[in-house]
This record gives sequence, C-alpha cells and structure tokens, in this order.
Amino acid sequence: MPRFVLEIGTEEIPPRYFPVALPHLAEAGKAMLDRARLAPGEGDERQLEVQVYGTPRRLVLIAENMAAVQAPAVREERGPSAKVAFDSQGKPTKAAEGFARRWGITPDKLERRQTDATSRSGEAPSLRSTSQGEYVFAIIQESELPAAQALAPLLPGLITGIPFPKTMRWGSGALRFGRPIRWLLALVDDQVVEFELEGIKSGRLTRGHPVLAEGMYEVADAAAYESVLEGHKVMVEPSKRQSHLDGQLRAIARSQNATAVDLISFLPAPSQSDFLRWNQEEIALTMATSLFMQATFLVECPTAAVGAFDERFLALPREVLVTEMKHVQGYFPLEDARANLLPRFIAVRDGGEEHLDQVVAGWESVLRAKLIDASYFYEQDLKTPLAERVEALKGVVFQEKLGTVYEKMERVRAIAGDIARQVGLNEQQRDLLGRAAYLCKADLTTEMVTELPDLQGVMGREYAKASGEAPEVANAIREHYLPRFPGDTTPTSLVASALAIADKLDTVVACFAVGIVPSGSADPYGLRREASGIVSIVLHERLRLSLRQLVNTCWDLLLKQSQDARPSREVTAEVIRFLRQRLDSHPELAGRPFGEPRVRYDLMLAAFGVGGDDLLGIAERTWALESLRYGPHFLPTVIATTRVINIIKGFEGGPVDEKLLTEKGEPAEKALWQAYQDALAKADQCNLMELFMLLKDMRPTIDRFFDEVLVMHEDEKIRRNRLALCWSINQHLFRRLADFSLIVQT
Repeated sequence: MPRFVLEIGTEEIPPRYFPVALPHLAEAGKAMLDRARLAPGEGDERQLEVQVYGTPRRLVLIAENMAAVQAPAVREERGPSAKVAFDSQGKPTKAAEGFARRWGITPDKLERRQTDATSRSGEAPSLRSTSQGEYVFAIIQESELPAAQALAPLLPGLITGIPFPKTMRWGSGALRFGRPIRWLLALVDDQVVEFELEGIKSGRLTRGHPVLAEGMYEVADAAAYESVLEGHKVMVEPSKRQSHLDGQLRAIARSQNATAVDLISFLPAPSQSDFLRWNQEEIALTMATSLFMQATFLVECPTAAVGAFDERFLALPREVLVTEMKHVQGYFPLEDARANLLPRFIAVRDGGEEHLDQVVAGWESVLRAKLIDASYFYEQDLKTPLAERVEALKGVVFQEKLGTVYEKMERVRAIAGDIARQVGLNEQQRDLLGRAAYLCKADLTTEMVTELPDLQGVMGREYAKASGEAPEVANAIREHYLPRFPGDTTPTSLVASALAIADKLDTVVACFAVGIVPSGSADPYGLRREASGIVSIVLHERLRLSLRQLVNTCWDLLLKQSQDARPSREVTAEVIRFLRQRLDSHPELAGRPFGEPRVRYDLMLAAFGVGGDDLLGIAERTWALESLRYGPHFLPTVIATTRVINIIKGFEGGPVDEKLLTEKGEPAEKALWQAYQDALAKADQCNLMELFMLLKDMRPTIDRFFDEVLVMHEDEKIRRNRLALCWSINQHLFRRLADFSLIVQT
C-alpha cells in the first residue's frame, strides 16, 4: 500500500516547541487522512499508521498502509425550497437549473424532501423529510481521486494549523509559524503531492546536515526517505538520535570514571505514534527539565566530547556549577561515585569529529568566563548578611497592582502563622517558620540570583547558612519553592511545607483578587502550577486546612495594601473552586498518563459534590468511596441513599417537627427517625469507613420506610415533615461522605 511522507523544512526550531507541535501534527494528520477517505477499506486487516518525527530543521509526518485511491462516498447538498425550485406545473425554475448546474447534474436528478415522511400521491418515492419544510437536494457521487490529488488541497491547512508556543512572520508574507519555512517535501510513493504555501512549492527535495552534507538532495520514493537523510548525516528519528547520544555519553562518562548528571531517559524519545497517546504536559515537562531530551532535539547528528574547567571553581555551591553548565550552556556535569562534582563536563555538538579539539576549547572558554563571573557574584553577596537584604525588597516590584515583594513577604508571614495554628506547630516550629518567612525572598536582591534567577531559594539557603541562620530556616528558604512542577519533590519538613503553601496561596489569591485568572492556555504567573503545588503538599503531608480561613487572611492583608482587590466573597469562592479543580486532576486521584484512573470519575464527582474547603478531606472521601465500591454492600447502600435523595428534589429543606412525627407518624417513619438519631450520635466519632457502615445498617430501615410510608401525603404538614426527615438524613448524614445521587449505579 502507498506510503506518504510530508517534510516541513524550517530554520532551527527550539526543543520546547516539539511537545506542542508534534502531538498536534500526529492527530491532525490522521484526521486529515480520514477526511480524505484514504484509510484502508473495510475488510483490510492493515491499519493506517501515522508517525511523526522532529529535528531542529524539520517536522515530519509519515503515513503507512494508506489507500491508493479515495474510498467511494456520496454527499448531499441542500438547495432552494421546493416552492422556489419548481413552478405550479412541477417544472424546474431557473433557480433549480442553476443549483443543478452548480453541482454538475441535471434538474431531473434533484430530490425533493418535505416535513411529512409519507410520500404524497403522484410524487416520486424518493421524497424524504426535513424539519424545515420542503427543499430540493443534489445527491453527489464524490470523485475517487488518487491519494496524491486528494491530499494536495488539504496539506496547506494541515501545516498552517500546527500550534507553537510562539509564532513569527518572515519576509512580506502573512503566514505565522514556529520558524520560517524554507522547503516542503511531499510524496506518495514516487509521486509528488503538488501544492504551494507562501510561495514555496512542494517537491521531492530534502536537505542534508547543515555542516556535514549541506545542500538539497532528491528523494526518489517515499520508502527511501529515511535512508536518503541518513546518507546525508541526518538522523531524522528522535529515538535513533537518543540511542546514539546515550551511548556516547555513557562511554565518555565511563572513561572519566564518572557519571553524567541528568543522564536519565525516563521517557522514550518522541517518535512514531507515541505522540498520539502521550500526555502533552508530561512531554513538555520532560523537555523542560531534562537536558538529555533537549539535546536530542537540538541536533541532527550528535557528537559528544569531554571538556574541563579549573578545580578552584568547585568551591562554588554545587547548584551554581550545575546551573551554569546544564541550564545556561547545555553541558552535562560529571560527578564521581559519591555524587561530588568533578571539574569536567560533556557537551554535544551537531556535527562530526572534525576539529573537535577546537570546539571543546571554545566550550571551555565560554564556561570559564561564566564561572569567573559567578565567583565574583558569590563573594560580593557573602559580604551582606541575608537579614540585612530584606529592606531592599521594598524596591522590588512583585506585580504592578500587588505592590512590592516586601509586601508579599508580610502577607506570606501572616498566612504561614495561620497555617501553623491550624496544623498545630509547636512554639519552636512557629519561631522557625516566622524567621524563614521573613527571609524567604531576601536572596532576590543578590547579584547571583539577579544573574541566574533559577537559583532563587537555592542561594537563599546558602546565604542563610553563611549568615548563621538555623538549618531548618535555611532549608525552608530553599524548599518553599517546591514542588516546581508535576512529579517534583515536596518540602521535607512541616516548617518548609507551611511556608511553601503560604507563598503559593498568596500568589494565587493576590492574582485572583486583581483579576489575574488563568484562561485557556494563558497562565503567565503560573497559578495552575502554584495551585497544584499546594495540593501536592497537602496530600503528601496529610494537612487538614481551612482554605476559606487562609484565603480570607490573605485578602484582608491585601486590602490594606491595595485598593484594587475584588470582593472577598467572589475571590474566596473562585480560589477554592480553582484549588479543587487542581485536586481533581492530581495523580493521587486521576492516575498517571499511561494507566487507568486511580479513582472512578463518578466517585470523584460524588466526593467533591458535598463541597468543603478542606482538600485533604475531599481526597479522603474520594479514596474511601473507591475502596468501598468493591464491597458487596456498596451498590445496595447507594441505591437506598438515592431513594432518599430523589424524593427531596425541589424541597428547600427544614427541621423535622418531632411532635408531629410522634403524634401522627407511622411505625416505619418513627423507626427511620430513631435510626437517623442513633447514627447521627455516632457519626462525629466515626472515620469514613465506619460512617459508611452506619449508612449500610440504615438500609433496611430506609427500604421499609419507602415501602410502608406515603411520603407525598395529601396533608401538607405531614408531607413536609416527611420530606424534612429525608432532607435531614441526606444533609446531616449522607453528605458527610458523598453526594450519592452522582454515583453511577453499576
């Protein structure tokens, strides 16, 4: 069966663009082929396979097992109303003739359809119905074009629809793309798919490696695409580049009796149809945090080599060296068996081994200059104790509507104190927390952090230690930025956890208060990340917090500092809803990308449905329901509780009139009231599993109540009292665990 190859040749694409562009290209490419009716026909055991590749200078879509010719299809086009299309004698009018001519058929081939599905006397049996009156329709047999002709008009839209984190225009054209497009290759077997985009015509030419095989090269057949590129020094498949690079890095590291930092390929390189099933956020995270993955997408022909730097620079904090090498220069630091950094590194070039010694010398020269600067910054920063830098935060703007970082620090201290009280920190822990909160942003005024912003918190810890601060304070300063991304570690102490929650919550509340709310993909202040971090810490440390109280504390302080804050009630409701949404998608509840959800979704809805501002409490209810659903009593109890809930729909609630119940209540009604009172008396001392057992034990009494008692009694007082009984049971007992009406009864 035919093979289709589309190559979009560009100027160099940044690695972080691929997690956005390639998944879309794979999905949109498959959808395009389906729309073009080029999937294998019925009865064909072969499946349409879509692969996507990426290198710095090309995006590639490959389709295997594609049909050679479009599948047959019939299309219907609606024309004018029958009254307009035919005269009183049933002859076609100019309108009918023009409509038929437009679609290449004669007027006698038009079909008339009316609202009545029954054929009228004397009319053709092809008469059908619509809901909008009688119209004429053209029934068109679609052309069955060869694959190359069918794809030609679709490819420009496929290409221009590829999304990127940022796009650009070039020349005088109007097209926006991740990087300027320089060539287009499109082949179905040996046939060119002819189309044009922004003045660039498609063809069968590709480009070799920009250094090792610069120039345009012909691809005679789609089947030869990869071999042509490989012959001209381009490894188009990311998995092959990754494997090749991995082997080089490990071999060089072994030769140095060392290990390369970050040589952890915990996800396979993006290739083939993986992008159709991968979680995009996971891929983007990997690309952002893994130098190894970035290197894979920075080169088309990787060659690694070892370089060195002066041992005196090892006196700098480890994080400074790693940041300069890994994040600034893109080098792999080397460490010994005890995880001590060595004065050597590995770097990767896009090319061969020619003149490699000169390339290494250039790497070393650049790194030397960076480390000299870092040494100077570090020495200068150490001259001022960290506590003396706090006042300087009054000159650092946090956000134009939210004042300075000093004002943020004051809010964080207050929120942290609130958290300390809620989680029961002792006096010593509170003192440490207060000190850490006071110092946590002071390193923003240092020269090192000004030069390397990624080191905020890290340098705060180093400078706190150098200033004689308690180790717990120093570590809390470092860890209050954790977790930085999904899957990152959480703070290692309660003091650091409380500070991290306070800082993140202040950012979320403050931004919401002035109308900075994430929308779609726009989240410039990383509020989703901050909210997810709060959820991760709460679940990891099992912290029971009243979000409403904490949000109000922050809002009260914010109101004193800014007059732009929105009403407290609106902000509180939105923030709590926002945090609950992040809880909903947290891996502890939602599962991981490649596995089944950890909790059935309707159970999550039921646990969330009863509200509350305690994230841990919501999570615990969810876990309890997930555990209980496998037991024999779960479904019968859900059915019983749902009977109670269904009967009170539309009832506004109210107290039970015990006197009326005693005087006019039926035996089953009184039995349910007593069972409710007994369960309610025990509920406060029960855990969630024990609470469910109380509900389970009430099931026979509930069933008897509905079997023997007419709830919707003709006497309004009796009717309302019975509804109030059901409402009270649901409101004060059932909803301690879940909104059982949201559970699917399967």
